[in-house]
This record gives sequence, C-alpha cells and structure tokens, in this order.
Amino acid sequence: MKKNILTLVVILLSACCFSQTAEEIAKAVHDLPLGDTSSYTALLTLTDKAGKTRTREIGYYYMKEGKTDKTVMVFRTPKDVAGVSYLSFDYPDDANGMPVDSDSWLYLPAMKKVRRVSGSSKDDDFQGTDFTYDDLGTRSLGKDTFKILGEESVGGVACWILEYTAKDAKAKVSRRVYWIGKENYVTYKGEMYNQKGELQKELTCENISKIDGYWTTGKSTMTNVLTKHTTVYEIKDISYDKPVNANFFTVAALERGQVK
Repeated sequence: MKKNILTLVVILLSACCFSQTAEEIAKAVHDLPLGDTSSYTALLTLTDKAGKTRTREIGYYYMKEGKTDKTVMVFRTPKDVAGVSYLSFDYPDDANGMPVDSDSWLYLPAMKKVRRVSGSSKDDDFQGTDFTYDDLGTRSLGKDTFKILGEESVGGVACWILEYTAKDAKAKVSRRVYWIGKENYVTYKGEMYNQKGELQKELTCENISKIDGYWTTGKSTMTNVLTKHTTVYEIKDISYDKPVNANFFTVAALERGQVK
C-alpha cells in the first residue's frame, strides 16, 4: 500500500515539474528558431466556392537584426499582381510585456505608391488570400491571453490545444485555437473565430519536417468556412542562414522594384 502511494506521489510530482503553462507554450511557439536569415519561393493556389482557381508566386526573404524580425515578400506572378510587395519589421514586446506595433508597408506598383499597414489592419486578408497579415508575420504575444483547452493527436502527433484570445475587443479575429506539437512546438492545425464567435477559418499544416535543423511547414491550407474560399500556401527552394540582400528590407527597395 505504501509503495503504491509513493509511486502515485512520484507521478504527480513529475507531472507538476514537467507540465507547462499556456503562456510558456505560446512563448515557445513564438520563439521557434527561424535562422538568422531565410528565403524561399511560395506557390499560392486560391480556390473560390465555384471551384475556380488562381495561382500566384511569391518571393520571401527574412532577416533577424538584433531582436527585430524583418520580412519582405514580393509577388512575382501573375502579371496583374507582379511587383506588389510587403515589408514588415516585427518587434519584441516591451519590458512590461506590452505589444509594440510592427512597422509595415505595402507597395502597389499600379499606383506607384507605398502605404503603411496599420496595426488595426493586421487582421485583414493579405492581398486576396485567406491568410491575414498576422498569419504571415510574427504576432506579438502581448496581444493575446492564452489557455490550454485540452490535448489531442493530429496525424499521430501528440498536441496541446491552445487558445489565443485577443485582448482587443475590436479585433476582427477574436479567438484563435491551435494544435501545437508537444515535441516541437510546431502548429499542426488551427481555427479562427470572428467577433461574433463564429468559426470563420480552418488551417491545416502538412509536410512538416526539419530542414537545415529548423522545423519547416511545407504546405499550409487556410479555408474560409463562411465564404468557401481556400488558399494553399506551398513553399519550395527554402534555405536558412544563407546571405540575403540587406537592401531588400527597405521601403526604397520596394519603390524601386529591387526585390525579386
């Protein structure tokens, strides 16, 4: 009897020692290594509710400078969007854990004009896709509160079900729920809810593997369950920790069409 009680105590103590809070899990997801630099080509397939598809190709570049994540994306094809580019500087939260708004710019070659993308626009869909600006960037931890809803396996991978609730009551995406791998902190699927509390989008992640030592999601599918519109985001030719042109990460480079 004493032995059984001792065993139970050891199990409970082990669980306490090794359990993680929702905040710790969210931070581990946020801090997943991306390398000092990375670049890849993304193929986007957009499908509407009638089954009509459009394809686009994007060039993606990333560079970490100090604690700032710098990202630039440029549409390469088709012609009607070629040259549209997006630059974002994502900053860490301040010393009090408060979010620091990122600096973001969108260049539209047809207008020959760069416009800033405000923080309130980060929940908007990115250039006709089903991914928001926040989905494609590094969302500040200070913008949300976190809660573990449970555990579930996705494709045989043990996951936490982690809820992100926006602190801003006016946020277009009020709540996000992600299935986070326990072994690697990679997102395997997700759900996004609008201000009405309706399920608006579903995310599935596939072709997850380590490349050059970094966890990489090769294919992401975002489906708007309300409009029946889907965007598939597939990456190829990815490289990490290889030189990228630092001049790409400037507003002037967008205006001059230097990012290819």
